[in-house]
Amino acid sequence: MTEFLVRLACLTLGGGAAILLLLLLARLTGRRYGARWRCWIWLLLALRLAVPVPLLPNRPAQAAPIQFTAPRDPVIYHYAPTAAETGQGQTPPAATPPAGTAADAAAPAEGFSLTLGQVLFALWLAGGLAVLGWNGLSHLRFRRWLARWGRPVESPELLRAYNALGDALGLNRRPKLTVCPGLGAPMLAGLFRSALLLPEGQVSGELLHYALLHELTHYRRRDIWLKALMLWVCAVHWFNPLVWLMARAVERDTELACDERAAGRLTAGERAEYGRAILEAAAAGKERM
Repeated sequence: MTEFLVRLACLTLGGGAAILLLLLLARLTGRRYGARWRCWIWLLLALRLAVPVPLLPNRPAQAAPIQFTAPRDPVIYHYAPTAAETGQGQTPPAATPPAGTAADAAAPAEGFSLTLGQVLFALWLAGGLAVLGWNGLSHLRFRRWLARWGRPVESPELLRAYNALGDALGLNRRPKLTVCPGLGAPMLAGLFRSALLLPEGQVSGELLHYALLHELTHYRRRDIWLKALMLWVCAVHWFNPLVWLMARAVERDTELACDERAAGRLTAGERAEYGRAILEAAAAGKERM
């Protein structure tokens, strides 16, 4: 357990340093390299942070370039039952074997000890379960709300335009198009059975076309899978504030990369309309799982 905590600490410290370096490079270089490439770098880093165990076989200690000894795991609490609690207080003195005899060595150990490593491991596990549990409950509430209020789009004109846009993007499979009251903007939902959710009667015309292009581009890029991976990384490294900064950077860069990809299919005039559509119709949109 102590060895696992040491590896987790080394991983989160190394990951934190990489996050700071990437954030600094993004600030210094600005638009000199695209958000698409930053998303690939975030993906590789997230994949490594998601697995807090060695990915390669352990090298012999003599071959390691840096020798590191795991700290001692101190006992912070020890409980030993009294003679009265174990029932030994009733035993006549003559029947008690002398200390150090074979009978004493064969007797089962009484009581228990609690080490610092066990406490830290329990805290880490509780924090990770809390992050996953909170997001899991939010997801279940959203799915219940969607099952109750969502309904399939029935407009033949809208379905034709949606399918034509999917064909233009080369999507053999595409999310189910669903109308949901109460939404502020179109959004993509679901990892395995994806649905593209539209607000009821709030987006139409060119704004709707560009909003659909934006969300279908998210679907084609599989951005929602990267965000799901980041949720797991945040659960594993919940104690590291730099990982939460990384999650915000991933959210921002996936949106920018999606806009870059979608705008690449448009003319100069259409790009201005696309930008206005995203600001007006999808500013509040978020990928939900």
